[in-house]
Amino acid sequence: MASKQPGQLQNTKRFVKNFLRINNSREFFVFLFFLLVAFIFWYLTTMTGEYEMEYSPKLHLKNVPEDMIVTEPLPEQINVVLKDKGDKLIEYKARGKFKELTVDYRDFPNVAGRTAIYGKELAKFIGEQLSSSTQILSISVDTLQYYVASSHGVKVPVRVNGRIEADNQHQIQRVSVIPDSVTVYATEPFLDTLRAVYTPNVKYVGISDSVSQSLPIGDIHRGVKYVPSEVMLHVAVSPYVTKTVEVPINGYLFPYGMSLKTFPSKARVVFRVSLEDYSKVTGDDFELQVHYTTIQGNVSGKVAPQLVTCPDNVHNVKVEPSEVDYLLEVDALPSTM
Repeated sequence: MASKQPGQLQNTKRFVKNFLRINNSREFFVFLFFLLVAFIFWYLTTMTGEYEMEYSPKLHLKNVPEDMIVTEPLPEQINVVLKDKGDKLIEYKARGKFKELTVDYRDFPNVAGRTAIYGKELAKFIGEQLSSSTQILSISVDTLQYYVASSHGVKVPVRVNGRIEADNQHQIQRVSVIPDSVTVYATEPFLDTLRAVYTPNVKYVGISDSVSQSLPIGDIHRGVKYVPSEVMLHVAVSPYVTKTVEVPINGYLFPYGMSLKTFPSKARVVFRVSLEDYSKVTGDDFELQVHYTTIQGNVSGKVAPQLVTCPDNVHNVKVEPSEVDYLLEVDALPSTM
């Protein structure tokens, strides 16, 4: 292998000499020379002139105490327009010197859980990351801020905020949120008055099917963190069915020794109930009464039984017949002999 290298070197030298003897090759090198001169001239002109360029450094927060939690972070990034010589601006881009801005928790005062870096202070903070020759022309925000709170949160229930109604043929069987509580991190004054958190306002009117929807948890207060930040709303809807039960008719507050007899002795109670509760509702859940005062002075011989007990989960309740015949019976008094 070593014996071939001198021969290859001689062939290369011979090729270069032959190439240089060709007129076109000389013209090519002249072209390269002027191209190099043009590049150097462009570089010197560009790099020594002043330009403006926009950068978008990412923001990072460090040295947050272990017993604190960031409830509202810094923005992910900001836009900054810088002015300097071209070589310096390219250096920021090429070397990544201005790709990230790190905010040290210890460098800025925190008041009631909030740290804010305003106007001139913000410009000074950014300028410390740059060369002294670089000017800051604009910053996309006038204030950088973040919130912190104690890492010991408070667990509170979640309440549904809004209007939920089924159509006439269905019933809202159950409304629930999962999870039914969240942990809230905020300043102590806020937590001391907090009893529950609420979902955004929801509106389901005239629904006929069950609903499941993910909802964010939150309010207008700044610097409050909810874990988890979303809950699942479940609305169970069940269709109505018609059911009929027989219920005895009883007299109420009749004088001693007097009783009521109705014809028929029972009335039908017709109602609508959800399919899920159909088998749970029986005639024992209702009570029909005739109050003594309703028959005083009544000469028609008919009376309307009153429904005095009725479950909450039934609707459109009717009593059939609406009026019944009645008879007053006087019990035999015991003999005093």
